[in-house]
Amino acid sequence: MLDYFFPNLQRRNTSHKEMLELPDLDLKRTRRTIRQFKLINCLFSGSRRLLRRYFFSVMEKQPDRVYTLLDIGAGGCDIAIAAVREARRRGLQLAVTALDNDPRTLAIAYQAIQDYPEIRIVEGNALELSRLGAFDFIFSNHLLHHLGWEEIRILLEQITVQTRLAFVMSDLKRSHWAYLGFTLFSPLLTPRSFHFHDGRLSIRRGFLPGELREFLRREGPGREIQVVETYPFRVVLVYGAEMAKGDGGSLG
Repeated sequence: MLDYFFPNLQRRNTSHKEMLELPDLDLKRTRRTIRQFKLINCLFSGSRRLLRRYFFSVMEKQPDRVYTLLDIGAGGCDIAIAAVREARRRGLQLAVTALDNDPRTLAIAYQAIQDYPEIRIVEGNALELSRLGAFDFIFSNHLLHHLGWEEIRILLEQITVQTRLAFVMSDLKRSHWAYLGFTLFSPLLTPRSFHFHDGRLSIRRGFLPGELREFLRREGPGREIQVVETYPFRVVLVYGAEMAKGDGGSLG
């Protein structure tokens, strides 16, 4: 029973599959799960704060040019939409490419972006980015924990080449408190979906800041990529023009 709330988190769980990674799921429940990502990202991911700090702070230095952003694993495009709305509010020009490889998710995304001509959707593999060309900014949220270490190495090698200004990759910090909190509150926030199963497994697939730093030291692409922690229970890879200075490895 104790293991139900406090499993062994010493190592990443890379052997089990999340429900959304499986074919032939109940379509209604799948769509409900995808739509609930908007609430989860809004409440817990801190994505908008990261976009403002690392991307929009750069864009405002040259407000008259058109900037490009690649959102990898864009899902239902809620983060892409948030980025466009923030750019509009600031009077900036931002063209977003939303990349995802799941047709079930993209069907929902196409509906969501109808009022946002700044966003184009591309169906494709995150490990085959070269065909998309370079972007000023590259962003991902909760993508890395779906990948093995070798896949992460390949992805980072591509991204560092294709980033003109900065990239930010935010993901889950492996934590007993995060696991316990999600176990207790997910049934209330995301009912009748796959989030309870997938979220708990996602945390077990997440990262410790130290193991990411060690991985970058051994297997990284040879560029200065910073690992910072942010709340709630997030670890972020940051590269580029406006990397935080003097944070001591944390991001408030």
